[in-house]
Amino acid sequence: MRKRILLQKQILYTVFTRGASTALNFLIALLIARHAGPAVKGDVTLLITTLSFFIFFSNIMGGQALVYLIPRNKIELLTIPAYAWSIVIALLGFLFLRYTSILHANHIPSLAVLSVLSSFINIHQTILLAKKKITTSNLVSVVSLLLQVTGVLICFYFLQINNAYAYIYASLVAYALTAFVSFFLIKHWVHFSAFKKDFSWNELKESFRYGLLYQLVEILQLLNLRYYFFQLGLQQGVQYLGVYSIGISILEAVWIIPRSIATVHYVSTSNSEKIKREAQQTVQFVKLSFVLCAAALLCIYLIPSPVYVFVFGQGFADVKHSMRFLFPGILVYSIPVVISSFYFGIGKYKPLIISNMAGAATLIAFSFILIPKYVMSGAGLAASISFAVASVILFMWFMWEQKIRVSSFFKS
Repeated sequence: MRKRILLQKQILYTVFTRGASTALNFLIALLIARHAGPAVKGDVTLLITTLSFFIFFSNIMGGQALVYLIPRNKIELLTIPAYAWSIVIALLGFLFLRYTSILHANHIPSLAVLSVLSSFINIHQTILLAKKKITTSNLVSVVSLLLQVTGVLICFYFLQINNAYAYIYASLVAYALTAFVSFFLIKHWVHFSAFKKDFSWNELKESFRYGLLYQLVEILQLLNLRYYFFQLGLQQGVQYLGVYSIGISILEAVWIIPRSIATVHYVSTSNSEKIKREAQQTVQFVKLSFVLCAAALLCIYLIPSPVYVFVFGQGFADVKHSMRFLFPGILVYSIPVVISSFYFGIGKYKPLIISNMAGAATLIAFSFILIPKYVMSGAGLAASISFAVASVILFMWFMWEQKIRVSSFFKS
């Protein structure tokens, strides 16, 4: 009973802090959309999306696989290689972007620095999670976003910077300060002086293997969530992407609920030896998440289109229309978000890789078919089909593997 109450409190705290983070992200998107327009918003969206890919590669050594590994290894043997790996990925990413046309050439050095700083912050947050400091870990994100909002406001209204550099400069300052502060939150757990004495190639290989598998899942999820951004932007232009990204920001805010539940459940499962009990808890969390997400989506659906015009400006009049086909996908994808936390917690990645691979393949195929003809509606429909495929595969796999009757899912 005590553990259940603790989990409920942690979930509530996580929902609150993640809600604050989402609200601040939304505010940044709103400021850029209102002040700079759809084209600049599209540029910033491509920048953020590209940065996300770099961070995912960096997280092979420093990502949330550490939540599973830290209770079983010495922290410094995981942390120092993660720092070094993040720098290597940033350098490789810099060289890769120099010979492509994905981003404006002048943005590439800043993106490389943002990659390193963001990866360091992720490492520190993951250590806090592994030590069950869930609220502190989430507050790090809130502080970083508060600094970003402040920086964007200064750039727009005091420095008269009205393009993508407003976001870039604000992010550089915010990430640097957050990386510095978050380091002091974790340094007493990381005994850097013991690294050379305790270093083990076997532990390094284990860390890389688990991190690689975890990030393979994450990269496939990123493809599911963001591939069609590139497809829409390249085929139809950044203005369409700017409008569509606002709709995505609104709908994906619903995932605060399952992601908060998943974070707490992942930490709990990683530190538990009672797998069957955690599996039963997963079913309860899936049902709770599904119901709450459905209620949140209904509220968003009832918001009339003129509200979006009032908030974002006339250039975003088609936001509600553009995202109408994404509603069912957002709802159904709340299921694998929660189930994934169980498999991450027991260090088992095969079901996650297979389900997300199927979803990514579905998305790529339907994006080519639907986006050229139906533009933003096609992007939303392609995403919903992809989410449904991944969700059904993972849900059925979990219920079969854990010997849980599907009928029990519909019982109270």
